[in-house]
Amino acid sequence: MINFHLDVNGKSARVALHGLPAERPRTQIKQSTSTGPIQSRRLVTGVRAQAADLGFEALRDGDPELDFSLAGTAIEADDVSTAFYDPAAAEPKPIGDFKDIDIVFDAAGEEKARRPHLVRRPNLDELHPVKVVKRMPLNQALMSFSVRQVYQVAHVDGLSFEFLRDLAGELHRTQEVALLGAGAKANQPLVVREHGSAYRGFLSGEVNDQGHYQLLLLLSDQELKLPSAE
Repeated sequence: MINFHLDVNGKSARVALHGLPAERPRTQIKQSTSTGPIQSRRLVTGVRAQAADLGFEALRDGDPELDFSLAGTAIEADDVSTAFYDPAAAEPKPIGDFKDIDIVFDAAGEEKARRPHLVRRPNLDELHPVKVVKRMPLNQALMSFSVRQVYQVAHVDGLSFEFLRDLAGELHRTQEVALLGAGAKANQPLVVREHGSAYRGFLSGEVNDQGHYQLLLLLSDQELKLPSAE
């Protein structure tokens, strides 16, 4: 569950975000043989990326391309350490003075800009709530933006139930979505997780005859634009 601090027309509440339930649960695949079940493991091959000498005599007399001290050792799942090496260096050494950059491409696939990579932190449950900044027709939003993730906004008590149901009912009647903004001035994109991507956020709601509501948070990181005729 993800906490979500939401403000609508000056009224704020802390609610919850849930992933949408799967329509069909994933089938668990189990592999077995006549001797019993089997499972896959990640092992080190032991092949040296850059061997010192791979000449005929060295290959005839030994195995310089293999490292038998590492071959066959298991790679643990929690071993996420990564080292970067300069492939052009005479003696490979770890590199630590590099910088991550983001490359932006236009609609035609051409490089548009380069900028330093930003390390973002989540901003959905901050002191300043995420606010509704404007409304737009539902059809226009779905045709103008590519939705990458969808979360269900859920109440945590009776007061937040009425708060979310009324908002979902209003969006349902007007067939609109509510565009969201984070930060003190409500002009920042939404970041759900640590080191996550920045998204435009939209709220879309429905209410049925029994009074049950559904309020969805739509996240988009791409605006749909037609390339020029040329």
